[in-house]
Amino acid sequence: MNEALATNGRTDRLSDKAYRRLRDGLITLEFEPMEPLNERALSQRLNVGLAPIREALRRLEQERLVTIYPRRGIFAAEIVITDQQSIKELRFELEGLAAALAAVRGTKEEAEALMRIAEELVLENESPNKINGDARFRRHVYAMARNSFLQPVLEMHHNLAMRLWYFCRRQKSRTDIGPIDYRPIAQAIADGDSEKARFLLSKVVADHSDLLRAMLV
Repeated sequence: MNEALATNGRTDRLSDKAYRRLRDGLITLEFEPMEPLNERALSQRLNVGLAPIREALRRLEQERLVTIYPRRGIFAAEIVITDQQSIKELRFELEGLAAALAAVRGTKEEAEALMRIAEELVLENESPNKINGDARFRRHVYAMARNSFLQPVLEMHHNLAMRLWYFCRRQKSRTDIGPIDYRPIAQAIADGDSEKARFLLSKVVADHSDLLRAMLV
């Protein structure tokens, strides 16, 4: 009740908290594909009101992580393996574009922060930390691109790709993903070399997609 009467700013912050928690749970398969999602149960679980939960679920439906069926309920979205190729095709073009834009629009401080993320990531040994570090690196690149239309599209499709990755790892007994070295990408962006940055990040998308496809065989 109190949360529903809160100011828009407060409600938005609670909605963001609920969104991030549910998003991460859906990506990592804490919520199984086609698992029913009860609003009241989620409200109690996340300790936020129903209004922020409903707003978060609407956002997640738009991002294809949640499916809402009228008169049936709300469910974690089904995982469709054949979507992998379509996601790869889009990400190959748009992630490269984001890297190119980041190289010309990012600040020196942002480029330095990106290199620190890359240096931390290359030292990671645990697969969950590698996946989280990969997401952190990419989201930093997306922000550096400074395109408010491009960023949400990239976020959405990266999240869907991550969910597929978690699903495939589970099917293959948690296959290790190997070392991740994004320092050349970070350096190209820091150098303002937009074409090299575009090529390198697009190649990463293609390589990861090929590895994912190999795990599905």
